[in-house]
Amino acid sequence: MKRVKVFTIAIAFVLVLIAASAQPVAAASRSDTLNSYISSRYDALRGGYSPPRDSVVRVDATYGAILALDELGSLDYRPPPINLTKALESLTLRQWSTNNPFNELDQERYGGFSEFLVGPVTMEMTFMGMILHQRLKAQSDYPGINAENINATALLVYLNRTQSTDGGFSSKPGENPDILSTYQGLAIFEMLDDFNPTLNAWDWLVNETATLEWIASCREDNVFKLSPESYTASLTATAAGIMALSIFQGVLTIPGLQEANEWILERQMLSADSPDYIGGFEEGNGTEDANFATTYYALKALDLTGAISAVNESAVIDFILNCQAVDGSWGNIPGLEEGTLVYSGQACELLNILDNARAILASSEDPNSPGGIYLDWRVFVVGGILLVALVLAIVSVRMD
Repeated sequence: MKRVKVFTIAIAFVLVLIAASAQPVAAASRSDTLNSYISSRYDALRGGYSPPRDSVVRVDATYGAILALDELGSLDYRPPPINLTKALESLTLRQWSTNNPFNELDQERYGGFSEFLVGPVTMEMTFMGMILHQRLKAQSDYPGINAENINATALLVYLNRTQSTDGGFSSKPGENPDILSTYQGLAIFEMLDDFNPTLNAWDWLVNETATLEWIASCREDNVFKLSPESYTASLTATAAGIMALSIFQGVLTIPGLQEANEWILERQMLSADSPDYIGGFEEGNGTEDANFATTYYALKALDLTGAISAVNESAVIDFILNCQAVDGSWGNIPGLEEGTLVYSGQACELLNILDNARAILASSEDPNSPGGIYLDWRVFVVGGILLVALVLAIVSVRMD
């Protein structure tokens, strides 16, 4: 019977070892899944980032990734997570460089940033390209970063060609102007002037008076429409109108600013059919279509005008976090399987405006990455011991 006792004690000891080897694993944080997603989209050979649908490096995807890494403080690491000079080189390669007067495509795209190599050029893509340029150039101590430059003069030519005779700017040369493209065009002038004051970038603005008059023509009471022909005012247009005017004058001197702020604040949805949408901003009066893109422009405008403190902060932070997609990036609405790097970078930017993006994302568990029980290598060792012990114990019992 002694052997039976030994067998019983051995089995109990083995079970204790197994229990000690089975460790609970905490759910990944939102920061973990975002960083994992960003890393998965990086192309070390080409120096930029690509979307999930293909492996083509794009300006907008690279803008989103670099914006996120910068807002989270990762670009300040030495070494940083990627080669910053190569990322800037990737951007400069996507600036349209030919200006053949007999080629309509060259005339339309020259100087702007194309989405990918020989891809379409738009004001929005060029605007994102300039923010990407600005963020990378800020890392002035990184080897080689100061030697890599865009063609600023060509970019001014592009801006000139997108300005209509009415004074507004369009997404592409020859198209109808809109207030969002106008804000983006004016912001690029401002970024170029900051980057190289000797360029005298503002001298390239054909008619400042016409531009201001065109912006005013988009005004409806104290808010703005996307263009004078648009049916009704919208939040994105109102934010763009305020941000555009602030480039020409002190933001607090903009006529009707308080009323515009109040109108934007009223667009925050504090009740919704789905709780995931609470806290986001709707695009129009009563449209009840809270989404990330509209929320981004709302918070950017309110931060600029000093009215951000009137936002329901906890609700909008929850909404932003709810927009994280299953794949770890950010989508335009909650519950999406896939998001984009653009929204991911902008989400980090907004969380820093409201509080601290790094702390919020690190302390929040990603509901799409639940924890569980992890069996480490010791389980397999213990399993082997258990098997041997079981055989010996059976032999011992039979000998008894």
